[in-house]
Amino acid sequence: MNLSKAKIYLDKINRDFSRMSKEPDTILRIDVDIMLSHIRELYDALLSEDENSASPKAEAPRHKTTPARHPETPEPPAPVAAAPEPGMPAYQAPSMPQPAEPAPPPEEKPAPAPPPPPVIVESIKAAEPLPTIKIQAPPAATPPPSFPAISPEAEALFEQKQVTELSEKLSELPIPDLRKAIALNDRLLLTSELFGGDNQAFDNAINALNGFQRMEQAKAFLLDQCVMRYRWTEKKRAETAKNFIKLVRRRYS
Repeated sequence: MNLSKAKIYLDKINRDFSRMSKEPDTILRIDVDIMLSHIRELYDALLSEDENSASPKAEAPRHKTTPARHPETPEPPAPVAAAPEPGMPAYQAPSMPQPAEPAPPPEEKPAPAPPPPPVIVESIKAAEPLPTIKIQAPPAATPPPSFPAISPEAEALFEQKQVTELSEKLSELPIPDLRKAIALNDRLLLTSELFGGDNQAFDNAINALNGFQRMEQAKAFLLDQCVMRYRWTEKKRAETAKNFIKLVRRRYS
């Protein structure tokens, strides 16, 4: 490590840092680059070796000593068998008696099959007659409950007259929305005379009538919910009810 160089670069870094900390708003990119170069030089000085430091002494080479080899002892020669003298027969080793082969096991004869069981013949009984099943006739269908007949006065409210004049035909042009077709004064009159002054009942009826697709549905709704409940057949309400039903019919024309 070169401490003298490291001291120089460390002083430069401290001096530049003190200058930049006093004026932080005027720091330029070149000041940052100079600071980084001083830091790199300080890092190199810390890693470099000092010139005055003594180089380590080279170690003397070590001589490798090879172990001395001991002379190999010769192996004794293999003994040689003595040759037989002439006129003497060669010695032959006695042969071992071979074991006798085992006798094959006696063959097993299959056991005789058991005799079949005796067949017992039962006498066929005469077929018994099947029980008769009585089928009861279904009960007669009960007729549906008869609804009360519509009074002639209520039917008279839905009568449709044939129009011939042009003014009457123009008054029966179709309308897409009942709520927009009824003026404010007509709304007050219809609510007062045909719905007992109940604004909520009038709104519910208009919403239901706007949702139907045919006049038959609208007629069934009015007969069930309005005509008898609010007494549209009375003489003082009949004319207003007819005008309202004529307006409703234009919704489905």
